[in-house]
Amino acid sequence: MGAHRLISLTRRVPDLDLTREFYRQFGLQETAPGTFATELGGDQLHLLPGDVPEVVEVHIGVDSPDDLDAIAERLARYGVTRAAGSIAAVEPVSGVRVRLSVAERLPKQTPYTAPTSVKRDELVRRGDLLPLRLGHLAIGCTDVEEAKVFFIDGIGMRLSDYVIGGPFMRFETDHHNVVLLPAPMTLLHHTAWKVRDIDEIGYGGSRMIENHPERHAWGLGRHGASANYFWYLKDPAGAFAEYYYSEMDDLAPDPLFWDPVPGTGELPVAVWASPALHERPLVPEAMRAPLLDAER
Repeated sequence: MGAHRLISLTRRVPDLDLTREFYRQFGLQETAPGTFATELGGDQLHLLPGDVPEVVEVHIGVDSPDDLDAIAERLARYGVTRAAGSIAAVEPVSGVRVRLSVAERLPKQTPYTAPTSVKRDELVRRGDLLPLRLGHLAIGCTDVEEAKVFFIDGIGMRLSDYVIGGPFMRFETDHHNVVLLPAPMTLLHHTAWKVRDIDEIGYGGSRMIENHPERHAWGLGRHGASANYFWYLKDPAGAFAEYYYSEMDDLAPDPLFWDPVPGTGELPVAVWASPALHERPLVPEAMRAPLLDAER
């Protein structure tokens, strides 16, 4: 019982029209100007105009009003505000507002299985791609250990792993739903949108870069800790949008499955990927200038 999924993310972006076009092509359904839906999660991305990119709000679903009361008590030192059916508090390191409200659980996806029969003209599925849901988001901030306290002690998330210096945290059987990464300022590193299988990752990523090669960031590949297949693309607001699929999330029997195994150390970012990712992880546009200055 408790917090169980990401409901939505609200962002400010400098070029709203260009960013809207990117996410329409990415496969999300624009249900209102700047509001985008997935197949299972409904409206999960809200884009607002702004002078600079900004993470405005992360909206999280819980099971019951009792869960809201319990979380509000744990977050009391952060200054909780209440509205009809929801509570909210600001994580002080990042400055991101986190809202929680009662929401239905999404149906669990069944693991992909190979077809038992095929038609000669339908060997590979083609057509429009609509991601299933917003699976996770990664936020850069200046003190990941301090910010982690808000999500683990306050909201009740569990720690899965540390990768590239950041805590990967989960609600339940997904390996991670919220990631905090070291950064010189608060920024959205990436959002990750679950699709049905690795074929949809390849199909979606290929279509996104067909006429826009500059969008390609990293992939196709497979992560080391979560075993997710991935392809990252650059969005016009300086963050990354990831197509991903993981049969391991679907097969995990309970939330304890992803508890860290003592003595294993930090796992690699990727077991394999194209192109190879060397010493530096994916770097959003907002971090490039500070990193270049530091190297000079």
